[in-house]
Amino acid sequence: MYVTVSEDHRGLSRSSNYYFIIEENKLMHISRYAISQRRNYDYIEYYVDLSKLRDKRVVEILSSNTRILCKAYAYPAEDLSLRFDQRRREDLPLSYLNGFELAYLELDERRFLQTDWRRYYMPMIEKLYELSEKLRSSGEYLHLPELVACQIKSRANYPLSFLIPYSRSARRKSLEVLTRQIHQLWITARIITELARLGLLERARLDFRQSSPHAIALFRCGGDTCSLWYEFDMNPYTMCGGRLWYTNPPDVLREFYGHVDEVMRKRGLGRTPLRPDVVILHRGANCDELAEGFRVRAIIECKNWEYEYWARDVDNQLIPYREIFRPDTMVLASMKKVPDAVKTSLRRQGIVVIDEVYPGGDGEEELLKFVKSL
Repeated sequence: MYVTVSEDHRGLSRSSNYYFIIEENKLMHISRYAISQRRNYDYIEYYVDLSKLRDKRVVEILSSNTRILCKAYAYPAEDLSLRFDQRRREDLPLSYLNGFELAYLELDERRFLQTDWRRYYMPMIEKLYELSEKLRSSGEYLHLPELVACQIKSRANYPLSFLIPYSRSARRKSLEVLTRQIHQLWITARIITELARLGLLERARLDFRQSSPHAIALFRCGGDTCSLWYEFDMNPYTMCGGRLWYTNPPDVLREFYGHVDEVMRKRGLGRTPLRPDVVILHRGANCDELAEGFRVRAIIECKNWEYEYWARDVDNQLIPYREIFRPDTMVLASMKKVPDAVKTSLRRQGIVVIDEVYPGGDGEEELLKFVKSL
């Protein structure tokens, strides 16, 4: 018997579905068993001989238009001939796949799993999980980007980006976003937990979704109050939901965007960088206070790949951030070691480099020491 199995290939944050076949300890993509296939826009149809799948099990991964569904569906392979709601589905956590080898991964991806993922990201995820559980026990919640939230909740020991089976390029793009967010979130959460330990934290509202109208934390600094912002969005049409721009922008914002235009013209940039990773302001607890004016005490820009990967960001992002926001201190927090010559060059341009910023890395305490010195 032959069946047509259709997959939508739109990534993990849009409506998609992927089929895998369990072969002993391996997870094989359905394409391995297809006699033929036909592509049509964002979806592809596989023509499969069910006799080749006798006594095997299917694992199906689904995502909606906004997020990955944080579970796996498993059922007998012969049920592929039935409608989805008729299949003998077993709902399983994504950690169910921890014991399987993702057979479609390439050599460098397998190497990444054994090195960077285990050394850097899994400890960060564990710390975020502990924070999430601590908040949950007290009736609060950690609001995170959807894919990161599922990564933490699922207890999967692999990056969820690796569930994209059809394209190494698509896996790479998803992985870049996922690992960047994990590093940023861990750094921000680590700062907040250290401020709390020292008794400096005044208030925390741990909503890490983009364009929040509130700082995620307030803390005492230098005899006054500072605010901590995650992905400090100053794009005029999205900051504070756009309300500060669309409802007669205050003079302080008009002056700020006039200054932005000057910097952009001087640097000849086509894209305006206006969303630093982590920003510490003097006061500036919410959008109303931003409308009255703000002073940037520090920008902490996070990098989680080798210098060669983000080298062009120095001229296109880091230096423009320093010139646009005019922070008292500009910090580059790198997960990987930065070449000494690059550190020296950036220091001359007003950017302090703190590298090896990861759980247990030499830069972890150095970054916290900097924040406590404000």
